[in-house]
Amino acid sequence: MKKILSIFFAAATVLTLASCDKLFDNLEGDLTKMYKKDLIASTAGVDRVLANLYSAIPMDNFAEREKNTPHAGDSSGDTSYGITAGNMGGGLSYTTIRNINSFFELIEEAKTSGTIKDDEYNYYKGEAYFVRAYYYFGAVRRYGGVAIVTEVLDDKYVSDDDFEGLFVNRSTEVDTWKFILTQLDEAAKLLPDVHPGGAYRATKWAALGLKSRVALWAASLCKYWDQAELKTKPSGSNYKAYDEKLAYMDKADAKFFYDECIKASEAIINSGRFSLYGAQPKSVDEAVKNYTDLFQSRHDEEWIYGRSYNNGVATNSNGFDIKNSPNQIHGAGTGVWRFGCYGVTLDMVDLYDYYDDAFGAVDGTVPTLKSGEIFFAQPHNPVGNTAIKAVADDFIVYDKITGPFEKKDARFLASVIYPGINFRGTDIVIQAGMWQADGTLDILNDKNPKATVGGTDYFAYGASSESYYSGFYKRGNTNDGSWYTTGFGIRKFLAPDGPVDYPQYPWYDIRYTEILLNYCEAEVEQYGDNAGNSKQYLNAIRRRAYFLDQRDATIETVLHEREVEMAFEEDYPRMLHRRRAYFNEARDLAANPNGGRKHALLPILDLRDGTPKYVFIRANWWAHDTDRRPGLFSFNPGGYYDGIPNYTKNKITPNPSQDN
Repeated sequence: MKKILSIFFAAATVLTLASCDKLFDNLEGDLTKMYKKDLIASTAGVDRVLANLYSAIPMDNFAEREKNTPHAGDSSGDTSYGITAGNMGGGLSYTTIRNINSFFELIEEAKTSGTIKDDEYNYYKGEAYFVRAYYYFGAVRRYGGVAIVTEVLDDKYVSDDDFEGLFVNRSTEVDTWKFILTQLDEAAKLLPDVHPGGAYRATKWAALGLKSRVALWAASLCKYWDQAELKTKPSGSNYKAYDEKLAYMDKADAKFFYDECIKASEAIINSGRFSLYGAQPKSVDEAVKNYTDLFQSRHDEEWIYGRSYNNGVATNSNGFDIKNSPNQIHGAGTGVWRFGCYGVTLDMVDLYDYYDDAFGAVDGTVPTLKSGEIFFAQPHNPVGNTAIKAVADDFIVYDKITGPFEKKDARFLASVIYPGINFRGTDIVIQAGMWQADGTLDILNDKNPKATVGGTDYFAYGASSESYYSGFYKRGNTNDGSWYTTGFGIRKFLAPDGPVDYPQYPWYDIRYTEILLNYCEAEVEQYGDNAGNSKQYLNAIRRRAYFLDQRDATIETVLHEREVEMAFEEDYPRMLHRRRAYFNEARDLAANPNGGRKHALLPILDLRDGTPKYVFIRANWWAHDTDRRPGLFSFNPGGYYDGIPNYTKNKITPNPSQDN
């Protein structure tokens, strides 16, 4: 428990607080010894402490957690399915909580001494409320109800042998969620519309935006908690955390939280300060450009809160290009360029709708067979080879490798590296095999076989040398991992004009589109289809992608729009977690033997008639295929609640994973 009493600001990379994006120096030392004569002597001293508090925010910037969902996988095959609460971000450090609470005392001293003025005091206090709310948000989504401490507990400490007064019981889960909302309400009252201290400091809108997200999360838990109910131990008795409502949410509370989400969202929407960036494109091409540009720089009409990487140091970077550029077009850098590590699955690609001739939306399932779509298992060995040849005449034959993707949603075109895309001035070659005139079918053969037709050489991977293709080669080589193994890579966030060794484009932690989607989901869940302005806002988002038809706002259409609009922004793992939507597909094995897996699209050069064309094979992703992973998706409901750290020493109730 002595750890609770220590106040040590460890060296950490902090979030930018200054308008020039300059990082504050890291602060080390004991606040009790320093703050009166040093820290409150100037606003710079107060800012240094605040900067370190910002570093405690559990922001999911470029976390790539969607690799643990059906949407994506690591090209080397080292990601599976399911996110435990421990991987959702956040934590529970009493030292951090104490540092936040100490800051409230520090600014009182600074105000009394005259170092900060009344408006500065309000801003600092609002930011402290915001940080405390965000920190507890990280804790509650990971642990359920936690101990709520809002003061420094020094006066309750007697000696190393007597610190009974420092023990604080866990609050119920619902009370913890409500506490976070009250903190954000306080923050919104105190924070300015635009922070004079820097473009990346919390504002009133950041507080309301986070409240929108938090309230929707809590509402979803209330409504869907029983889908992964942790009530009874295998032995038959109840878990103590359930009995005490520490790991428990009630359907009866859902309305309160949905309404709080709606109110916070409406405050932002009705302010008139925000809008969709590029809301009315005149073509699909314009929509693609707008959506691409959105993530290359900060656009204030969409920006509510996030992180800058521009701190004045040329080598500072968000690190995204170094892992995710295509093998054919990547930078040099001084780090280890792996590239091609983010494999977007066919499951995700199928979600992006096609445009019809009137630019309405039609189902986005990529057509591969005339008679209907099926997945093939083990296409890289004779078992799959035989199955594929058995339906040889059923394949749709495309003249171009880009054929299946040309009428896809603009957000797909802006977010996904697909076979044949021209990216950074280069046609990206993603090819998994070759079907020769004599019937030979080479798929995922790392020897890269060659065939000569009409005096022209063709290769199974689309080119003669590994420098000239970006897909499937050396799959599973964890020391390399440079080739997409799903048929697709990620384009979203990557600079479109060329590789960048040290990219500094910002991270949109909360953007306006999410607020619209939060509003739509809350309205529809609580009040039914097309409730409130949900249909208007849903179709405004779709219009930005140049869909000109109108869809009703149902829970299905809202969640579908959420998946494609917020793809790879860490929203989908959060959605699965809060809606208790992770699943165990093994129950459907009889009906769908290849279900419950991640899937790939294998472009095959088709030389059967002597003219180069393409067919596409829907297949189990090699890393999840039946010969490598006999079992299907599985998820332990206990994973929704992580184990409480040091629960014995702190005399608090453990979570179900610890309560045997």
